[in-house]
Amino acid sequence: MTGLRRVAAVSGLLVAAAVVVAQPQGNNPPVVQFKQFGTTPEQFQQSALSRWTGQLLLDLEHVKTDIGMARLSLPVRTAINAQIEKALRQTLELDQLIRRGGNRQQLFGAFAEVERAMTQLATTIHQNPAARAATAASLGRADTAYQQLAVALGSGDNDPARSQRRLLRLGDTLDDTTEELRQLVGELIGGTDRTLERTLGLYAREARLLSRRVRDQDDTVMIQRTYAAMGERWAQALGLLTRLRQLPAPIQTQAARIDGLHRRLGQMLNLPPYPPGVSPPPWGPVKSFAFAVGADRGAQPRVTVYADERGTVAYNFFAYDVKFDGGVRVDMADLNGDGIPELIVAPGPATTPVALPVQVYDGRDLNLLVEFVPFTNWKGGLFVAGTNLQRDGRAILAVNAEGTQHVKVFDLAQGKEIDSFFVHDPKVTGGVRIAWGDVNADGTPDLVTVNGPGNMPTVVKIFNGRNRDVLAEFPVIDNKYRGGAYVAADDLTGDGQANPVVGLDAGNPPIVRIFDLRGRVLAEWLAYDERFRGGVRVGVTANYQVVTAPGSGMKNSPVRIFNTGRLKDRPIEFVPFSGFDGGLYVGGK
Repeated sequence: MTGLRRVAAVSGLLVAAAVVVAQPQGNNPPVVQFKQFGTTPEQFQQSALSRWTGQLLLDLEHVKTDIGMARLSLPVRTAINAQIEKALRQTLELDQLIRRGGNRQQLFGAFAEVERAMTQLATTIHQNPAARAATAASLGRADTAYQQLAVALGSGDNDPARSQRRLLRLGDTLDDTTEELRQLVGELIGGTDRTLERTLGLYAREARLLSRRVRDQDDTVMIQRTYAAMGERWAQALGLLTRLRQLPAPIQTQAARIDGLHRRLGQMLNLPPYPPGVSPPPWGPVKSFAFAVGADRGAQPRVTVYADERGTVAYNFFAYDVKFDGGVRVDMADLNGDGIPELIVAPGPATTPVALPVQVYDGRDLNLLVEFVPFTNWKGGLFVAGTNLQRDGRAILAVNAEGTQHVKVFDLAQGKEIDSFFVHDPKVTGGVRIAWGDVNADGTPDLVTVNGPGNMPTVVKIFNGRNRDVLAEFPVIDNKYRGGAYVAADDLTGDGQANPVVGLDAGNPPIVRIFDLRGRVLAEWLAYDERFRGGVRVGVTANYQVVTAPGSGMKNSPVRIFNTGRLKDRPIEFVPFSGFDGGLYVGGK
């Protein structure tokens, strides 16, 4: 088995930057907005709201897990669990009401119950220091999801009482999340200079003051002045963060969360995030993501987005209704040109066939950007692949109807289909799997395909991104192998040409192969024990490492990260969904 090594000219790309900078460079196109198409505004609003109820449900489950592991007396544990169950129940009821198309007043009423349950839960936990310490991270994530839900639901709502409750809750959440960031800075960075920790402490103090003034219904001018003071402190904190190198991923993720909450507070108060005369840093700590994992059929439609290759979770949510059992396919690409990869999800085939849309989430905060149904009346599974925004301003995404040879290509900037074709003869069975990669180094991504198990040999077939000519076609194993495979693509050798990465489908050893354009095998290895026959799905992370996930049948379904430069090294391994032995899908950057 051989390894791959990126040349020195691009080795800098392998080092994670402390802060991801989203700015125009050279001839890069400006950030584009996606046009809404394929679903009605009402359907889009339902999806945008249920995206956050889905995350809140999972975050509350994590709070419950943390409480279960904490050293608490039985009465305290019982009281907190009762509050968690209440919050879960109220959130699920709101989620189902959203999906049934409840009217605005019904949603406000259901959300008020969620609000009360979340407030009671936070109060109960904060009364016990051990419980508060144990749930600091998980409860902070739940609070953030709750705030995102409140913003999405409350858009255009001018009711004074509801606005006051949202302001109060947002101030309390900023206090808690900033204190957690301060603790992370102390634990993970430390050092003799405590300026950043002190600045964060002052920001949290101002957030507490704002909450108190909102609660006491103080003069509006005093509340605005308090937010202005918060803006000064947060600008100082961002400046200190941007000057640090190699920030740990948990700090980056938490800082990005606070930055989003701080800006939403300003929107609610109709104020800029920084007061006049304060110069904000040129870029805030916007977080990039390494890869995503989706649970395969038979499980709830869970998606987890990872901040790095060590398994640091950035987001964890339900992409579709919790009752949907068809699984979720995932991919990541910077579709809008802001330097941050968007998350793309597509449904698998459910036990009860249903037509569900492809969805694209903003890489900055995972708010829903666009959703559409690519194949009219299609109720089967979908495979999806996106590529970074092109110099001509096209935001390209390809979709395949699972089990068929039919692929459609969409431009999200135009909001329309731009191509439709068959990879092989329609009579070929087994369908295809798809990926994008600039295989011929002409500056335009090419479509890389591999067929599933069926009635023809399993081959990699690559289509020119400029004119759809066939650039290459070669067997995955040999001309006798018809067992199917999965595919990803990226430049793993540093020569400017993307390399197809292939993992064999179920029924075969878990072999992964990396090819060049001529079909030569550059590297090959077993992703899992050679006796495993569930198949192996593949992706490439933001740092040009190959990520693999098993098909069904492996205990706890572990994800593995392989350094393509040193394949003999032990891979990084972690379990996205403990207790789930079904298959997973992976998608990188």
